[in-house]
Amino acid sequence: MKKKLLILICVFANFFVSAQCVPDSQFTAPGIYPDTALGLDDAIVGQPYNQVITIITPLDTSVEYNGIPIPVTIEYIELTSFSGLPPNFAYDCLAPNCIFDGGSTSCAVLYSTSDPTSADIGSYQLIMTTTTSADAGLGIPITQDDIIDYYYLDIVNTTSTINYIDNTTFELKDIHPNPVNDNAKIQYVLGTDNEIYFALHNLLGEKVESRLIKSQRGVNTFYVNVSNLTEGIYLYSITNGDNIQTKKMIIKH
Repeated sequence: MKKKLLILICVFANFFVSAQCVPDSQFTAPGIYPDTALGLDDAIVGQPYNQVITIITPLDTSVEYNGIPIPVTIEYIELTSFSGLPPNFAYDCLAPNCIFDGGSTSCAVLYSTSDPTSADIGSYQLIMTTTTSADAGLGIPITQDDIIDYYYLDIVNTTSTINYIDNTTFELKDIHPNPVNDNAKIQYVLGTDNEIYFALHNLLGEKVESRLIKSQRGVNTFYVNVSNLTEGIYLYSITNGDNIQTKKMIIKH
């Protein structure tokens, strides 16, 4: 009996660890982030995968009826199914039962239950179905089913100059997109869990952005909003106190 209880505790502990996520506070407009312009992070063979998806549900919108726009209040949007995931990948939602209330900011996490292998290399189309419940003030809820099928997840061999991760791995990836207009995706690979200091400087040496990031072994990703910065060439860097790497970012609005 004790052995069974221990197994159950381990299973639930793993479930709750995987389900934890924090919405990215830089996104404020209703939508799903990363959006299709940024895309999902690639999964890399032999490395753990963890992608946080920020979901900002609108509170109200309008629908057309006989060519006339009718304002409606969104009660909730429910994620009813999620298919197309690669082998040994799963998802979970911060919102209970993946039901996102209108006007709420929440998140979901897409993660690997074991590291991808070379047999998993390829592009996977992710298909999500949702049900939206809205109120048009008629006393009868309006429901609408939708399909989200424009996200792809690629599993690739590492494009890094290193072919494996050990305790000394420390690599800053090229920024995407570059030139960047608003949100830049920045990735780096670490050999151990660590805190990383990120800084962005202009060519005058002035620091225009910095943050301390709690990071994990493997591929780490975060986003920098540069929409308020002037066009030009910038240098972005990461350091763990012992190592530092710097790359070039071009901002073009």
